[in-house]
Amino acid sequence: MDRGRLLDRSGVPVTHLRPTFFAEWLLYVSESIREKDILPLPFGEARYAPIAAEDQGRVIAAILNDPAGHAGKTYPLFGPKELTQYEVADILTQVLGRTITYAALEVEAFIETWRKRTDVSAYFLQHVAAVAQDCRDGLFSGTNDLVEKLTGQKPLGMLDYVTKNKAAFIKADKRNEALSAPR
Repeated sequence: MDRGRLLDRSGVPVTHLRPTFFAEWLLYVSESIREKDILPLPFGEARYAPIAAEDQGRVIAAILNDPAGHAGKTYPLFGPKELTQYEVADILTQVLGRTITYAALEVEAFIETWRKRTDVSAYFLQHVAAVAQDCRDGLFSGTNDLVEKLTGQKPLGMLDYVTKNKAAFIKADKRNEALSAPR
C-alpha cells in the first residue's frame, strides 16, 4: 500500500492535493533577484503552471466546507498557465523594469549552494533535489481548471503574483526610495 494513502483507511474523509510548484518559489530566491538580477533555480527548461499559496488556501477552505463531498478524491492543482523559468524571468523583467536573467542551475549545484544556508534541513534539501528532478522530467507539467471549479475564482497568474509581491524583488536602495517618496 502507498504510505501516502494510509489515511484513506482511517474512516476520516480524506482529499489528496497534488500541487505543482508554488509561485512562492520566487520568494526563496528573492535575494538573488533583488541583488544580482538573477533567477537561480534547478528546473532546467521544464514547463509547469506555478500555483499561488492563496489559491491552494481557497481550495482547502472549499474542501473543509464540504469534506464528505471531496472525500477520496485527488486534486492536481495548477496555476493558469504553463511557463518556463525563462518566461518567469521575462515576467520579473516586465514588472521590475530591469533585466532579470534565469540561471538554469543543475540540481546538485543548486543543492550545494543551499547546503551553506543554516535555515534548511537535510530533509528539505533531499526533497528539493527530488522535486526539481521530477519537474525536469515533466511530472509537474499540465494545467486544469480545478481551482476555479472548486473556489469560483480563477487562480493567480505569475504576472499578477509578481506584481502583488513586487516589494520582495526591489533592490534595497530602491525600496527605501519608494518608501520615503511623498505620496
